[in-house]
Amino acid sequence: MKCADVYLHICDNLDQKLGTRRCREIRLHLRVCRDCRAYLASLKRTVSLYRSVPSPRLPQAAHDRMIRALNAHGCFPLPENRPRKRPVRRRK
Repeated sequence: MKCADVYLHICDNLDQKLGTRRCREIRLHLRVCRDCRAYLASLKRTVSLYRSVPSPRLPQAAHDRMIRALNAHGCFPLPENRPRKRPVRRRK
């Protein structure tokens, strides 16, 4: 496996220890490649930092604009892949 392959597929199952052939190949590559180990460490650190920050609330209008823009670029070509609209939160 080449570094480019690791870069493409390492995020597929970042938090899981799966026994697929690809995962085994990635683990073997990581044993011998210092650059890919550093890349994985960076990804794990980024995910950890991301999870430590509270999620901002996106106004519904901004959410709708973002989804329309993503759809216009083909990000959600199949209906089952489209994100569901968030329920409207009512203020008390």
